[in-house]
Order: sequence, then structure tokens, then C-alpha cells
Amino acid sequence: MKKPEQCAQHSLEKYCVEHGKHTKAQDTLETAELCHHDEKGGKLQTALDQYLEKELYPMHMPGHKRRCAVMPTNVLRYDFTEVSGTDDLHHAEGILKDAMERTRRLVGSDRTWYLVNGSTCGNLAGVSAIVPYDGEVIVARNCHRSVFHALELRHAHPHWLWPSMEPETGIFNSVRPEEVEALLSAYPNSAAVVLTSPSYEGVVSDIRSIAELCHRHDVPLMVDEAHGAHFGLVSAAGFPDSAVHQGADLSVQSAHKTLLGMTQTAYLHLRGNRISEETLEEKLAIFETSSPSYPLMLSLAGCTDFMETEGEACFCAWAAALHEFDEIIRPLRCLRVLCHGRDARSTHAFYDFDPSKLVVDCSRTSMTGEVLQDLLRTRFHYELEMAQPAYALAMTGPGDDFTELRRFGEALCTIDRELEDEASQRSLSPQTVDASVRRVERALDEGSSVESVLKQARNSVDSCADFDAFMVENQESVMTPCDAVEEKQESQTPKASVRLPEMETQESVMTPCDAVEEKQVMIPRTDALDQVSGEYVYSYPPGVPILVPGERITEKVLQYLERAEREERALRYSRSEAFPGKLACVSTGDAPRLVSLKPKHSIYDFGK
Repeated sequence: MKKPEQCAQHSLEKYCVEHGKHTKAQDTLETAELCHHDEKGGKLQTALDQYLEKELYPMHMPGHKRRCAVMPTNVLRYDFTEVSGTDDLHHAEGILKDAMERTRRLVGSDRTWYLVNGSTCGNLAGVSAIVPYDGEVIVARNCHRSVFHALELRHAHPHWLWPSMEPETGIFNSVRPEEVEALLSAYPNSAAVVLTSPSYEGVVSDIRSIAELCHRHDVPLMVDEAHGAHFGLVSAAGFPDSAVHQGADLSVQSAHKTLLGMTQTAYLHLRGNRISEETLEEKLAIFETSSPSYPLMLSLAGCTDFMETEGEACFCAWAAALHEFDEIIRPLRCLRVLCHGRDARSTHAFYDFDPSKLVVDCSRTSMTGEVLQDLLRTRFHYELEMAQPAYALAMTGPGDDFTELRRFGEALCTIDRELEDEASQRSLSPQTVDASVRRVERALDEGSSVESVLKQARNSVDSCADFDAFMVENQESVMTPCDAVEEKQESQTPKASVRLPEMETQESVMTPCDAVEEKQVMIPRTDALDQVSGEYVYSYPPGVPILVPGERITEKVLQYLERAEREERALRYSRSEAFPGKLACVSTGDAPRLVSLKPKHSIYDFGK
């Protein structure tokens, strides 16, 4: 992330003073005559109003944060159909064509389409356009479920690319160019490569290098960039560059996630001539509604207007607020925020990282991500995007009140101090501290290095905690009390075992389409080992499948499902939802076995 000095002309304080809780668009909206009656909203509106009364600050999507509008609030006035003068999204020749052309110029694509069915629509249309029926394709296994649905509809033969995982959090690392190269060499008939960057948590892959090697193999690259609509728009703000700028042939972005669009708004961007525009439009006509919402399209056009007039000032203020957040959280010792504060990106297997994502890692504490999420909601009035056992995710956006990032950082520091106090009480006693301090002082006086003393201290868990007490006293901590408690807990900590299973061990026996079309039987989970899955199982959010139709059900998957349900985590089953304790499996036990869908050599040895 670039230094905020590069955005000096757009300081955070100046932006907040000038704009407060408004944009230019909002100033005109507040005087708009509303054509609705609050009392007519019914039970749904009542429930939503009750939620709003809690006054929880949204550290989640949509990016407008319900406070920065780029379209009129009186939506009924603009709820048109295709009549003379309003154009037609599926045959744009007038105002909609002009609006999409302006957005195209802003993002730097060769063609841009507005989507009102979300990035899901873009993924369905894009995959359908680049993968021939019954064709082969290389797909990152951590893609959104909409990509899997597209593969199913195309009867595709996917060759899975399995990104590695962070051991502490279970977050997927970047897709590496070497992994893509290995699969392209192993499966030369693959029609395309499809991957996600950035991930839900903000992990970015080396799209430029991957695009170059795809093109050397004469195959297109499609990137699900739903969480990266803010990429490549204001270089001075320091966010990563966009897939379209780095050579991706097709990319999908959600305007509602990290820009100011209304929920469901998205873009499909095309670059180059490897993919037919006509084919894309044909697929969009299939997957996108024939009655697109004009308020949603107005919202998409409004994002372009905003970026052209206020984008640089807003994005630079956003970057400055994130830099200030980094300074505030530097004292964190038990919690950490990935790639923020003192947590260096170089310590992760990330090619790049989106600083707008605040991934609060609690894996070294006694607290789960769900507990942290609840605590931030009930005590500090922040509603986060999502939580997993080892972390909680907060999303920032251009619609934020940027001063709230300061308060959020202070809230994390408060929680961190309390965790440290708790950990110290659990791991340290006055007697062991005194003995350890004397032992460490003596070793240092005799000329031993800090590194050697630390190595010796770590031979026992108690010494590990005691050594930390000495280092805290000397303001040169190497291991925190939270680290010591985490080591003492060892296998007692539930978080590690509730992460996604080691999915690279899962075997694909048949294509997703074949598995779905086969006769299904509901099998008790206790008897499902080695069966072939006939359904998708996923945790939502983020929507990455844990189990895909056609995959062999392993012991690790079953352990994950059992543990996740015991922890009352929200799992979704595409077919067995109404059959608790069962899984939908392919009925035949002797399903035709495909040639291995992974290379014979390991693609995970590179760089070791």
C-alpha cells in the first residue's frame, strides 16, 4: 500500500470536514419527495427498522454503508421498463450504451456490461462463454459456488487447482503461476483458466504472470474479481491493480461490494479478442433477467459519475484512514489484523493483499472468530461481514465514515489488552516469573543471544510463558502471553479443526454434472465414507464449496462437517438440507472412474 503522503492534497480530515456524511448526490436526495408510506411496509420493514434501531455500524458490504448514495432515494420515479427513450440493456443503443461506454473508459476494458443479477450472473455467463460443452477447464477450487454451477451446466470436466492454506487461519493463499503452468502442461486440452482474485478475505494472486502464461498456451483467463471493483481506479490510493489492467481476458466485479452500487449490481469486463462478444451477449441473455431494474442500472452509472468527480479524493481519504488504523493497532499482541499494523505481508504466502479488508486473526487466543464478532456487535456496536473459527472479517468501503476506522482500531486494542491480561493470569505465576527472569538475565549476562535463549526457553511450555514475562518487562517481547496460552492448549483449541479440510486430498470421481444427474440416495453421514457426493456442501459466507458433486467423501470432510455442526456453524446442503445427519450421494458404488483430475506430479513442491 502506498504512503498516504502521495494523497496529501486529499487529507482524511479535509475530506471528512468537506463531505461529512454526505456526497454531492446526497445533498439533492434529502430534498427529494418520497413516494412511499412507512406504515405500509409490513412485517419485513418492521423487522428491518428494528434492526436499524440498534445503530450498529456496518463493517460489511455493501460499500455505500447505507450512507453514501449515488442515485435518488425516490426509486419509484425511476422504475422504468423498456419504452421509447429508456433503451434496452440487452440491445443497448442509446443511454445505456453510453453509460456502459463511460464505465468501460473508466476501468480500461475493451467492453463492459452492466449486470443486475450480481457477479453470479457474470460468472455463469462468462464460464458458459469460454468453456465448450463437455470441455475441459482449469478451475481454482476456492471459487464461488456460481462458478461450480456454471461448470455443471456446461457438463465441464474441471481440473482443480488447489491453493495452499494458511495453517493458523485456514485462509487460502494466492494462486501461484507455477501451479497454473503445471496444470496447463498436464491438461493441454483445457479451454480456459478460471480463478478468484481477490479472495473474500482479500488475498490477491499474480494475475499479470498468470495471464501471460495462459496466453502462451493460447487459452483465456477469467478472473472472478467480485471483491475487487475498487482495484485499478485510483493508483495513488495504493489498492492493487485490476485484472483487466493486468491482462485478464474476462473479469467480473461487484459494484455493491467495494464501490457504491446497490446490492446486486456488478460488471462484466472483456479485454482482447480471445472471447467472442457475441457469445457473451448470448449467454447474458440467458442468465440475466429480461426486465433489468433501472434503479440498479442508475446505481451502476452513478458509481462511474462518483469516481469521475469525487473518486480520487474519496479513495485517498480511505487509504489515509487505513494507514491511521494501522498505526492505532500496532500495539496488538494477542490479536493480529492480517497485513495491517505490525503484521507484514512478507510473513504470508500472499502475492498481494487488499488493504480494505480487515481480517482479525484470533487463532492465538482463547476466543473464536464468532465470539469476537459477537463481542464487537454487543459491546462496541460494530456489525462485521463474517466470522470463521480462527478469524473475523470486517470490510471497509468508500461509503464509510472514515473516522469510524479509528474507533474500530481502538476497540480491537481494548479487546486485545483484556485478552493479554486473561492470558497472563492463566499462564504466569509470580514464582515461575521470578525464577524465569533470573534464569534469562543470567543467560543474557553470560553473552547468550536473545535467539538462543528463546530457543532454549521454548523447550518447555512453562518456560515459554516465563520468558515472555521477562521480555515484556524489558519491552522486547518475542512471544506474548497469548502465544504461551495457545501452546499450552495444544489440541484443546477447537479452531484449527473447524477450518476447511485439507481438500487437496479429495478425489474427483466424476464430473459435477454427471454426479448431479445420477440417481441420488440419502445416506447417514456415519456411513458416507468413500461414497461419491451428489450435492454441494458449503459454508456461507463465503460460499466456497467444502464438498462438490462427484468428489469422494473422505474422513477429513466428515470430521469437518461433524465438528462444524457441533459448533453450530451455518452449513448449507444443496440436496440434504431437509435430512439432518444425512448426505446426498450417488447411488451406484461403482461409478465410472475418470482419469485423475490432478497431475501425476505434485504441483505443491515448487519453491520448497
